[in-house]
Amino acid sequence: MRGDIDFDRLGITDDLMFGTVFQDPNLCQGLIELLLGIQVEKIEFVERQGLLDAGPLSRAGIVDLLVRDAAGNEYDVEMQNVATPGIARRARRYLTLVDANMLDRGQRFEDAGDAIVIFICANDPFGRGWKRYDFMRTCAQDGQPMDDGTSIVFVNAAGTRGDYGDGFDAFLRYLSNDTVIESDYVRSVDDAVRGVRDNPQWRRYRMLWSEKYRDEIADAMDEGRAEGEAIGARRRDEQLARLARALEGAGRAGELAGALGDEARLGALLREFDVK
Repeated sequence: MRGDIDFDRLGITDDLMFGTVFQDPNLCQGLIELLLGIQVEKIEFVERQGLLDAGPLSRAGIVDLLVRDAAGNEYDVEMQNVATPGIARRARRYLTLVDANMLDRGQRFEDAGDAIVIFICANDPFGRGWKRYDFMRTCAQDGQPMDDGTSIVFVNAAGTRGDYGDGFDAFLRYLSNDTVIESDYVRSVDDAVRGVRDNPQWRRYRMLWSEKYRDEIADAMDEGRAEGEAIGARRRDEQLARLARALEGAGRAGELAGALGDEARLGALLREFDVK
């Protein structure tokens, strides 16, 4: 219910709050550098609740935070508040979506940057106690990395094992208890949370949003795509029937069979005979 939201207690672990705060490129860059222990030259693109679509036969996905840096690397950063069965396969799905959306038609595979999916988890997703779990593709025979530029990282706010620096630990403690401010970066994040939380327009938007709503958007897109494909198929059949009659009337009926395997030729014939 809308009235159930206690905005005074809403913090960075709320997925919409998370996406709103880290839309700020500076805070976003700091987050990625902190969680991965890397240096990022510059953040060029940040999208909250980004929609990724891998094509007509695939389920669309809505990600918390989609990020691209100046080197062409892309990051999907997810806030995960509850233990979710199958989280590893969900992460694989998101990695596939990010990877599929990186290259434009005509670009070479070697032009692709790295694709990294980060899940920030309130609970230990694997129960082994690590503060961070890093997964990359390696050779089963000798353990050598494939170096394909992809990785999936799970950050565990409940973790106790591993040393990733004081800043990393300060952020984990803030995730578990947002009254614990132990670094300048965490202070900046907390200030941003308070600013967003006090914004009436954001509050109205937040009341309309839920995990259920996110899933409904993806489901609706899938259903809409299926309906659109059916309509498109019927429309193409009608076009081909009209084109066949036009070609027969012009004494060129034999051209249709060859054009069906050649989209460019088929398009030229449709335009020539003004078939819409």
